[in-house]
Amino acid sequence: MTTEPLAGTESSGIDRRTLLKTVGGSALAVALAGCTELLEGEQESAADADVPDEPIESGLQTFTEGAPSVLGIQAEYGAETAVRRINENGGIAGREMDLDVVEEGGAYLTNYQQFVDEGKDVTFGPISSSGHAEMVPEIEAQEVINVSTDGTVTTLYEEDFPDVTYSFRFQNHDVMEALAAVNQAVEVLGADSIDTYAGINPNYAFGQDEMNLFSQGIEKLTGAEQVYSGFPDLGTSDMSTHITEINGEEPDVVFSSCWGGDATLLLEQGHANDMFDNTELLVGTVLYGSANDMEEDLVDGPIYSGSRNFYWGEPSTDRWSPAADLVDEVQSEYGVVPTAHFMSGYGAVTAWATAAEKAVSLLGRWPEQEELAMVLENHGFFTPAGYHTMGSDHQGYSNAHFGELTWSDEHDAAALQDVNVFAAKNVSPPPGEISSDWIGSW
Repeated sequence: MTTEPLAGTESSGIDRRTLLKTVGGSALAVALAGCTELLEGEQESAADADVPDEPIESGLQTFTEGAPSVLGIQAEYGAETAVRRINENGGIAGREMDLDVVEEGGAYLTNYQQFVDEGKDVTFGPISSSGHAEMVPEIEAQEVINVSTDGTVTTLYEEDFPDVTYSFRFQNHDVMEALAAVNQAVEVLGADSIDTYAGINPNYAFGQDEMNLFSQGIEKLTGAEQVYSGFPDLGTSDMSTHITEINGEEPDVVFSSCWGGDATLLLEQGHANDMFDNTELLVGTVLYGSANDMEEDLVDGPIYSGSRNFYWGEPSTDRWSPAADLVDEVQSEYGVVPTAHFMSGYGAVTAWATAAEKAVSLLGRWPEQEELAMVLENHGFFTPAGYHTMGSDHQGYSNAHFGELTWSDEHDAAALQDVNVFAAKNVSPPPGEISSDWIGSW
């Protein structure tokens, strides 16, 4: 496999003509791509369309409380920022957008049904993979589009619900970040130097899916043997039992998909119990999502993290200014550094909004739910993270990032350095193919 950035995100050559052509000439799409300097003089392509006057009503469910809120509030900030930019740039085909945010908790179905009863035009979320799986049949029954911010279990659209109409997911799914972690480990240590590996992952569908895919990938590329796999409960207060097992086995690589407050706890207790003296490398797919929850001493050691589809330093901000502009805007508005989970909320809203405006341009009127769902399939759009597509299989596809954890004095937060960018086609199978079968064919 090779690292390969998507076209249009690696050079300053993404000029006004190219970007406007790519996004369909829509001022809204340009604004959501983060290129507000291109807006002056642009014409709305849907200005004469038959569009209702009332605002678009939308709802987001995300974690706003407890350890998961470390990621969930980032998604809320992202969705709010996208909605703010939409309204500041004239709305979607002239319609402004309202966003209600509710606590995700364990109330996935209740939240979605409440949004539908309230007449929401679109819903976003959840974060949880288990909650997303629980929601899909109800979304298909209610026929109101939901764009999940996360809920990234690979089998969801590959095997469990392969033929859906109204259920979509913005974020890269698990196979993309698990295989990015495999490739990162091989690059750092070398395939011939990885003989053993272990894992500490959350004890539910997401953690089990990520560990399974990492195991398949690293065993294919290196022939390594798994010596330990532990699954602490989500939101646990103690990982010492698992860390003791790691210290006893001294694996070459430790893999973890712990997230939110659990990611911070893993680093805290790993340092306190000398875990980083007993392994060559920790690769964590979403450790960086907790960047604003980490102290400087926690990033010491051989620790690498993924950042799903967004890291604000890659492409470098002198070549792709929208990412730098977004960091400044978010730090000013919320006092945090945006992570990939900020992009979960921002991207989910952007996917739907740009597809809605495209549908209005095609139809000359506001689309029905089924029509908008058809436009969302194979829909391509920009955000400050670069270019994304919503596949025909309803999976989101974009570059995956992985780099070494470090500390940024400039932003007073954890950061990544020496970032690798993995194109979607190199860490996920083609739409319609099962990930496990694809890895098995290597």
